[in-house]
Amino acid sequence: MSATEIIVARPLALHLTWDGDTLDSIGLKWAGDEDVSAPRTQLGRELAEALARYVAGERVEWPVLPVDLSRLAPFHRVVLKELYRIPAGESLSYGQLAERCGSPKAARAVGQVMAKNPWPLVFPCHRVLASGGGLGGFGPGVEMKKWLLELERESCK
Repeated sequence: MSATEIIVARPLALHLTWDGDTLDSIGLKWAGDEDVSAPRTQLGRELAEALARYVAGERVEWPVLPVDLSRLAPFHRVVLKELYRIPAGESLSYGQLAERCGSPKAARAVGQVMAKNPWPLVFPCHRVLASGGGLGGFGPGVEMKKWLLELERESCK
């Protein structure tokens, strides 16, 4: 049985989807008037605190998420684990991330993993750029990707 909760720290909102005690996914979007922050779980409260610090421009350590990586393909797991290691304020190209994952010719495959990332922001797919520094894609929109990258650059000064 799945349950949801919404975490809001304007201008962002996280929609958490739970499958029992496992965090199935995080939906990331711009917060709207209909979004009300009402974390019901301890992890939801921890994420709300971290998100509030994050949008305030502070460096944050996201709480450890109860995610089930085993449901993902092996390459997807490798990419997400390496993605998690990219610090705030830094970015890599899809090709560089592919290289770090031991598959230097798999830039497009890395892009597909980014597009299917079930836990954006915490597994920071926004920090992966196209070759030459172009933004590439981002599920919640390129404007949000720009905003997140700028927020992180400013917080790391």
